[in-house]
This record gives sequence, structure tokens and C-alpha cells, in this order.
Amino acid sequence: MNLYISQDTYDEVENLVEQALMASSKKAAKPYVDRLDFLQRCGNYRGSTNHIFSELVSSVKRASGRVSDKERLCYFARQDLYKLQGQIER
Repeated sequence: MNLYISQDTYDEVENLVEQALMASSKKAAKPYVDRLDFLQRCGNYRGSTNHIFSELVSSVKRASGRVSDKERLCYFARQDLYKLQGQIER
């Protein structure tokens, strides 16, 4: 059971989020989103970290590819990423 995320995992998550948000289509973003989902489910996270990570995956799914109001959706995804940053193990 992990209550925090490691810096290495966070760095990977940050890269995956940016790649997914910059993808030109949902299909192009799928590998990045799938990897994010895998990291969240297999990381055995608990508490706030699990909740924030789950919200991040959902917001990235919504914002990836060609969507209306992309800037706003990307903003929300980056806010969730910022929240996850607060869960890094110190």
C-alpha cells in the first residue's frame, strides 16, 4: 500500500500527460493514456494519492485528442497533475 508517489513515477506521469494532451487524436493519445491508467491501477496507491491519480487519468482522457474547449480541459488536467505533485514522497 502506497500513500505517496515516487519522484521517478511522477516524472513519467508528467511526460505521459503532456504527450497525451499534445496528441492529434484520441487514437494517438491512447498509448499514453493506457500507460497512465496502468501506473495508477498497478501502483497500489491508497488515500489521496489514489483519488488524485484517478482524477488525473480521467481528465487526461477527456482532454486528449480533438475535443471542443480543449484549452479548458487541458487546464483541468494540468491542475490534477499539480495536485499529484503534492503527493510525491519526500
